[in-house]
Amino acid sequence: MKSVAKLALDPTLAALNAAGEETRLRLLALLAQSELTVSEVVAILGQSQPRVSRHLKLLVEAGLVERRREGAWAFFRLSPAGPAGALARALVGWLEADDALLAGDRARLAQVRHARA
Repeated sequence: MKSVAKLALDPTLAALNAAGEETRLRLLALLAQSELTVSEVVAILGQSQPRVSRHLKLLVEAGLVERRREGAWAFFRLSPAGPAGALARALVGWLEADDALLAGDRARLAQVRHARA
């Protein structure tokens, strides 16, 4: 059986607090599907850029999400490794696939992907 790295209490609480809000949980679900920019997330969620940026900042600080720069763009995705990344993937895995709100997000994500291509 593969050993999984552990999180100390404080980082675990920070990660759970970061994920324990509707918009941030929706962000985790989206970022599990695709790497996205802030402007793409704004289009998908229909929220303001400052609000989306704040949510992403909290998720990055908690280690659940990773930020990658490419030129003038910043791309966000679920952390691919480590205990916080494993926690993020587990949380997303526990979400019901047929949830109406998440299904709407996925439909808008498909539109964003189409526009990107």
